[in-house]
Amino acid sequence: MKKQPTTAGHCIIAIYSEDKKGLLGQVLVLFNKLNYEVNSLNVSRTDISDVVLITIEACVPEARLGILLQKIEKIVEVYRASAYQPGEMGLEKVGFFRLSKQIFSASFWSLVQKYGAVVSSIGEDALVLRKFGSDRNLQELYGQLDGPHLLGFCKSGLIAEESLLSIDQFGGG
Repeated sequence: MKKQPTTAGHCIIAIYSEDKKGLLGQVLVLFNKLNYEVNSLNVSRTDISDVVLITIEACVPEARLGILLQKIEKIVEVYRASAYQPGEMGLEKVGFFRLSKQIFSASFWSLVQKYGAVVSSIGEDALVLRKFGSDRNLQELYGQLDGPHLLGFCKSGLIAEESLLSIDQFGGG
């Protein structure tokens, strides 16, 4: 497998498109052909009937990003593709930390408060903490919780609190 060029930059690509079977495959073929690493992918419905938002977090050389967006927009079902830098749009992820109840202590609750995490659920033997944040924030909390009481961890793809494209940017082809 070829190594990713060192000039690759981390970016978020937002694609508004028709909800058609096979579209995701067509988009991913472009990334695979060009050997661009995809870190996360999310498909979500929008308030516009039959339109989905595909959010891709990837490493793409900055000099090639415009060309990639043009290729994506040439796919028949795609209305619009835009790229953003991490932190530009306030995009976050959700991390879930499953912990044994033996972790309960004053220092644990201080850590929860310091990182702005919340208890999502409590079961008989374990609890689940939920934290919104960047990869770096989630990794930092993971480092603090890592040990015998950390039973599991997972995180979501990117989540936007508002539309990535304004309605005047959205348009057919």
